[in-house]
Amino acid sequence: MSMLSYYMREAREGLLRNAGAGLAAAALIAVAMTLLGALLLFRSGLSDLRSFLESQVSIKVYVSPGVGPREAARILGAKSFVKSVQVETKEEMLQKLAAFFEGKEQLLDSFKQSGLPDAIRLELRDPAQAEAVAGQLRGMSGIMEVIYPQRYAETVLQLTRQLNRYGTAAFVFFAAVSFLTVFLAMHLSLYQRQKEIRVKLLLGANPAHVRGQFLFEGGIIGLLGSLAAAAALDMLYRFMLFPLERQFRAVFHLTGTGLYGVELAVAAAGTVIGVAASFASTRKLMKDG
Repeated sequence: MSMLSYYMREAREGLLRNAGAGLAAAALIAVAMTLLGALLLFRSGLSDLRSFLESQVSIKVYVSPGVGPREAARILGAKSFVKSVQVETKEEMLQKLAAFFEGKEQLLDSFKQSGLPDAIRLELRDPAQAEAVAGQLRGMSGIMEVIYPQRYAETVLQLTRQLNRYGTAAFVFFAAVSFLTVFLAMHLSLYQRQKEIRVKLLLGANPAHVRGQFLFEGGIIGLLGSLAAAAALDMLYRFMLFPLERQFRAVFHLTGTGLYGVELAVAAAGTVIGVAASFASTRKLMKDG
């Protein structure tokens, strides 16, 4: 009998004997790995969004009702920090917004019926000066509002930091709980099979081989939980992230390869947790055995 066949037979018997504990451990690993995968996917999306915002070099200026936008555009175009200037009418803005409201035309109609003013779009010579230029423009008479995408990049950065902090904390918590659950499941399995283990060792079985069957069993638990997490991540991407990516192709760029990479990382991490917990659980009892 090959070693792999031996491990598979022993693991099957062990899992069936402690099905409840094994399923609980696999479920907790699935939760932990789903959190890890979701964290990686959302971080990728936020990174794409931030990069898109930072790549925008224009500033949009709204002037007071008594100020003519074309006259204001002529004055602003003479500034040394302005590369080009353009008056964006309400109709032009609505035409750009149409792509974001595909299938939701009723929302776009509400914008059409609103009194949106014309805007002045400024392209800067140096995008890095966006914040300083925006502050200078706000202090000018006749300017009502200044909007520049780069300032929202900082908001996205703060959101990314919070996601990292709380998402990582939640993952570590569930990973620790799943590790402990696998540890206890293997401990229970070892306790139930102590006599069998002693007999094998007395008959000259290699202790590493005997221990390997429990490591293999823990790895299967981790892999099963990880595969469930990979399936959940696939559904998350297909029903939530992919439609968002398809609608905003210029912003989000998560590829199928990237998704499979996340799923592979999740599967590997869950399996490692199962093997590591089994290794820790068998260390003392195998020594005593």
